[in-house]
Amino acid sequence: MGGSVSTPRGSPKKSSSVCGDGPTKLLLNVTIDNSLGAIQVLMSPEDTVTDLIKAILSIYASEKRRPPLKDTRPDSYDLHYSPFTLQSLKPNDKLKNLGSRNFFLCSRSPTI
Repeated sequence: MGGSVSTPRGSPKKSSSVCGDGPTKLLLNVTIDNSLGAIQVLMSPEDTVTDLIKAILSIYASEKRRPPLKDTRPDSYDLHYSPFTLQSLKPNDKLKNLGSRNFFLCSRSPTI
């Protein structure tokens, strides 16, 4: 099952000193609604849910996955622990505090 692991492109983050407080990178698996296979990405534990959503959308587009996403704005998506949880994760939550490394990304329901 050897898949590729992607790292988000963008501005380099400041490197922090290794203090033994935890891992310097987290390997996260995100499944997108109606898409085959999870996207694996390496992220800093200090990154937020919003950072993860941006990275996943960027990787999905750069890998030319199918089906194409109708909307590529990060604020159009919610991150969940699984497809069976109704409550989405808060955009400002840090990845190190989530307690899981597997997530489900789906488009937000339109507000009425």
